[in-house]
Amino acid sequence: MSEPAPDIFEEDQLLARAARMDFAFAERLHNKALATEEVAELSDLARAYTRLTRSLRQTLALLSKLRADRAMAEREAPRRSARDLHDQAIDERTALVQDAVERVISAAADGDETLHTDWCHRFDREVDDWTEKPDWIVDDVDAVIRRVCKTLGLPDDYAQRWRDLPAPTFFPDPEPATPEDIAAANAAARAFTAGLRPMAPDPAPRGTSPRRPHWRPSG
Repeated sequence: MSEPAPDIFEEDQLLARAARMDFAFAERLHNKALATEEVAELSDLARAYTRLTRSLRQTLALLSKLRADRAMAEREAPRRSARDLHDQAIDERTALVQDAVERVISAAADGDETLHTDWCHRFDREVDDWTEKPDWIVDDVDAVIRRVCKTLGLPDDYAQRWRDLPAPTFFPDPEPATPEDIAAANAAARAFTAGLRPMAPDPAPRGTSPRRPHWRPSG
């Protein structure tokens, strides 16, 4: 089997042609300098030769750098491709989890915009840390959603059936950036969460219908 034809790049051809012309001109200057007996002419030829050979070295160095950079890019392409696929998987999982958690938040808040906002802000603050862990894309998505909802203090009953919950109609503004506002939002979220935990429905015995929670889904 014959080897594939090498790629031919226009910039390589142009630089190689420029280097050949520089070399040919430098060779003529060199020969002329050797043939002259005039000191002034020899001095001029020497300066021209020096400048020309410097240009030749720079052209060859640029040609070498282009080829080296191209080879490095080819070596790193598989790693970059794998990294891009990993980042894409994280983004897709994050979008799915966010949609599910927002449905659960909307149902649990039941129209309370302050509570809804606090939960959304807490999710936004912590989601970046969660996405850095391997289990974010390795674990089953429903397990991830239930784990996130548990961390946020959201009812597991809603987390289990997030697909059946309506999409939220309220979308809070981004969280304030000042440390004081963030601390206040954290405190409010903890207070609301602590108040809701005793209200969480008990697991229904096997074979019976689950007991209706004290809150109702919005919509």
